[in-house]
Amino acid sequence: MLTKLLFFILIPLSLLARYDYVNTLNKVYTQDEFRIYYTLQGENALPLKNQSDLNKNSIPDYIENIANQLSQASWLLTKDFHFTHPLQQERFKHKAKFVDIHIIPIKVNGAASDVVDEKKGAIVMKLSVNLVSYTLTPLHEFFHLIQYGYSMFNNRWSMEGQARWVEYSFRKGVGKNRVLPKTIQELEELTATIYEADTFWNRLAFLSNKNKITFYPTKLYKYVNSNKSFIKDDTLYGIDIIHSILEEYANYDKIVANKYHYKSFEWTEKQQKSVNNNPYIFLAIKDALAKLNSKDNEIRDFIKLIDFYISTKGIKNEKF
Repeated sequence: MLTKLLFFILIPLSLLARYDYVNTLNKVYTQDEFRIYYTLQGENALPLKNQSDLNKNSIPDYIENIANQLSQASWLLTKDFHFTHPLQQERFKHKAKFVDIHIIPIKVNGAASDVVDEKKGAIVMKLSVNLVSYTLTPLHEFFHLIQYGYSMFNNRWSMEGQARWVEYSFRKGVGKNRVLPKTIQELEELTATIYEADTFWNRLAFLSNKNKITFYPTKLYKYVNSNKSFIKDDTLYGIDIIHSILEEYANYDKIVANKYHYKSFEWTEKQQKSVNNNPYIFLAIKDALAKLNSKDNEIRDFIKLIDFYISTKGIKNEKF
């Protein structure tokens, strides 16, 4: 399990500030807003097994499947679920017109970045040359770009937990969940997790609407040389609550920026991941849950717990 959990990484700014390898990626495949850079030669080449081109269109099927999954993710999440596309968000829209995908040998499956390559006018994502068949890494990483668009908060228990939740828009079934935290200690323990936080987000999603939402994709992309869709199950809990929470993040990161004198969209990596963000993330969650006017006791008790937690931090719930 641990090896799987290490596959998704949010890259620090310093590691993506330079793209010295890009000149070796001498091929590019463009589909919708995505430009996929790769090579068939040299140290950054696709392995031979992933250079297969069964449909004989001069594009490796491996590259086309990545493009199709990204296009499906973009369409489903922004057109059908109504999350705002990162290229339409204030943080990126004046600098980037594309999402560039660099297919290179890396130790992880994928790595999304909030760095804009201004020379190419693109947000950058790295994907491995060795993704396994039917991977959901492109979907997972694209959702990180959506998260970046909404907020400067980059606390991993939030980022990775939500990204694991969204995988079930493609996967069959629903993710595991566990009862919401009942004590401040449990809240603090939650913020120290990464991928394991998915059980928290899955629980919020479930409680917000215990009847699974059936969604109807308005456009379907399929695997190359196959009639198989990327979407295996048309039900998912919690689309609206996750959307609402991200919108609340956008309110609270402004409060944090004002309090600590951060420049808009210029937070350092340390600031984006700071534990100082956690109380405001919980306030955002609380506000989103409060809008539900839910009679569910677990939700009500969790809202009270957040209020108590915030009171111990001496923080006022003040929005701009």
